[in-house]
Amino acid sequence: MSESRPRAVRMTCLLVTATAVAASLVSAGSARALAGPEAGAGTYAYAARLTVGDEGDSRACTATLVSARWVLTAASCLAATPGETVKAGKPAARTTATFAGGQTRRIVEVSASAADRDLVLARLASPVTDIAPVKRATGAPAIGAELTAAGFGRTKTEWAPEKLHAGAFTTDSSTSTTLAVTGKGTDVLCKGDTGGPLLDAAGELVAIHSRSWQGGCLGETETRTGAVSARTDNVGQWIDQVVAPRNGGQVALLAGGGGTMWSQSGDLGYGEFGSSWGKVDGLDVSRVSTVRHGDVIRAYAIAGGRVHGQDFETGTGRWSGWGEVPGGAAGAKDVTAALVGDTVHVLIVGSEGNLYAQAADYRAGRWNDTWAAVGATGLSHITSAVSGATVRVQGIGGGEVYGRDFDTRTGKWTAWGAVPGGAGGAVDIASSTIGNNVHVQIIGSDGAIWTQFGDYDAGRWNETWRKAGGSGLTRITSVPSGDSVELYAVGADGRITNAALNTATDEWSAFEELQGSLSGAADVSAAVFVAPSAVTLGAAASSTMFAQSGNLATGAFGARWNDIGGTPITSLTGVAHGAIVRYVGVAGGKVYDREYDPRTGTWADWYEIPGGAGGVKDVSASMIDNVLYVQIIGSGGDLHTQVGNYNTGRWNGTWTPVSGVTGLTRLTSVKAGRFVRLYGIAGGKAYGRDLDTRNGTWTVWGEIPGSLTGAKDIAAARVGETVQVQAVGSDGALYNQSADYLAGMWKPSWTRVGGSGLTRITSASAAGNVHVYATGSEGKVRNTTLDTTTGGWASWHEVPGTLTGPADLTAVTVR
Repeated sequence: MSESRPRAVRMTCLLVTATAVAASLVSAGSARALAGPEAGAGTYAYAARLTVGDEGDSRACTATLVSARWVLTAASCLAATPGETVKAGKPAARTTATFAGGQTRRIVEVSASAADRDLVLARLASPVTDIAPVKRATGAPAIGAELTAAGFGRTKTEWAPEKLHAGAFTTDSSTSTTLAVTGKGTDVLCKGDTGGPLLDAAGELVAIHSRSWQGGCLGETETRTGAVSARTDNVGQWIDQVVAPRNGGQVALLAGGGGTMWSQSGDLGYGEFGSSWGKVDGLDVSRVSTVRHGDVIRAYAIAGGRVHGQDFETGTGRWSGWGEVPGGAAGAKDVTAALVGDTVHVLIVGSEGNLYAQAADYRAGRWNDTWAAVGATGLSHITSAVSGATVRVQGIGGGEVYGRDFDTRTGKWTAWGAVPGGAGGAVDIASSTIGNNVHVQIIGSDGAIWTQFGDYDAGRWNETWRKAGGSGLTRITSVPSGDSVELYAVGADGRITNAALNTATDEWSAFEELQGSLSGAADVSAAVFVAPSAVTLGAAASSTMFAQSGNLATGAFGARWNDIGGTPITSLTGVAHGAIVRYVGVAGGKVYDREYDPRTGTWADWYEIPGGAGGVKDVSASMIDNVLYVQIIGSGGDLHTQVGNYNTGRWNGTWTPVSGVTGLTRLTSVKAGRFVRLYGIAGGKAYGRDLDTRNGTWTVWGEIPGSLTGAKDIAAARVGETVQVQAVGSDGALYNQSADYLAGMWKPSWTRVGGSGLTRITSASAAGNVHVYATGSEGKVRNTTLDTTTGGWASWHEVPGTLTGPADLTAVTVR
């Protein structure tokens, strides 16, 4: 190969076409730093040094933070073999990113490399929330434009400085995928700068370093300072798609040990957990089991041989406090709980090894009077999982594994049967159902996880137990999450680790310790909040109602808005009601409601809500425990409320006036446990108040901090105990505020999110995200999403189709 050809910024040889500099450039392995001046402290804080490979056999590159969780770099940095494409999934080699301020993050996932250029995105193990991502340019620089390059690579005098340097470059030429640049003076890109940012005069990212002649770099004899960078200005859609907030389930963990109970939560879409475990109370828990019931986590635990229960309301972030489960159980050894409908079935192993059952009907608000003995002796551990109306129970007796089913419709149990495979010496047991099939996990006598699979559709079990990994384990629990089984295990040191089974590939991930440094745990339990998978949009436009639906995972919507027809609606809101969506609308000053079933696409007719409301200007609604709380703005700008109880099938006889602020123009509300949190606009300012549905009392209106004026519309969505409130400002842009109701604090000011010409907004939450939809007079609906973990907003995207004269908009997320 000719010595006159430029050397690439990477190490291993590979021929890459790049007509911008020469007929061919040698693209070689990873590089090490930019031979320009050292960057000032805090400058280009979004740049990170990538270390690829294990100590003693590693290479280095540079990367650029483009969102709180993702960095952008050259695909050649992360390819298993230089020149090959990068496959989506785990990185080919252990990779860490170190930012200029010293923060270090492991790379846990990579995208597939860009199809036509040297780019790849890499996800950090946890978000970086105190460094602003780089701003991305949307157009290529002009020929002759001056640019700035930054990188952690080699300099003229240092082999591996590990400090960020910057240099000045000039744009020579461009193609649809690359920029050719030349260093000014003695500035040049060296080994280690690959993947670093190339910035325009506004400080916006235009390209990522790919190849260089390396003239003047330490150890090089070349004199030319030209380089080729991969353009980023025209791949914004690809970047946005990869870094878009994920719609993963949320898992809540409880661990007993050390005379107390501890809680932790995680985002299964990212595999991220909180930085610490929170102390729940001082009850000395030996065994614990949890179920998720709507927005409530119901926990059941053994302490001192007795069975206790308490609830956690995610809407308020508060625990109810322990109370003993009725029936007088004593000497209990193990506990498991399963939810079917609104009834929790709690099972325990008694002091003599017998199985006992209790049930709580939370719709009726009562427990059974006693624990019922349901057979079997010699049990030591039990687990249960639900499949339809059946509770599938597995237990350990004498180290062997047995199973039986309970039909909640008839109250009948099947006989115990040995689970095939010859398991012996089992220490603990867990199970999860996906569809009609059960995945059972045990800790074997060797302290490792062993698994079995019961295919209830085919009526058979696997012939043998299969070893899944782990060592020194003492307690386990598992929960289904989509097509995966999430397993959490306690080790001999009391630390908790996690592994996941991909049921599509039948492969287990490696065990990894959870964040939070908990030790001394005696048991662990998990409950999953399944994230909504779709959003249904309703719009009042052209004197009728239109609807659209979208996939929250992909962001895809239908090609057009569907004309639903019916009463001419001027104001509209919607709530999830089990599997259906219930809409409440205003037409001719009166209030109506109707149902939509997304499973069948069936719409019911509009029905006027009783009470004789007239002259209504706006409406909001919240559904709590099958009861619909509706609020309206009357003709005089005052507040009225109505209640529809779907448990009893009746509405109140009249609309009830609620005193307080007058002159209201817009309303929105969200449910939070037993509370309806109501927000409104009056005189261009935003206000809030709460309804306690337990006693029907309202708090007084209070102005939302931040001094927003000229507000035109308002929306709200809740994630945990925090409510995110959005408003359209006097400038037609979107603004956001948030209130942490557990801490009792609002943020000091509204944040201007962006957008222009907006007139109506709506928002809905899913997982840890808030999806905002907005429209203007032109009839286009746009969407942006807030990742509440990072505080980052996604780019705006347009929903297909056009509305004529949109008067209102509502969004409801559904599973």
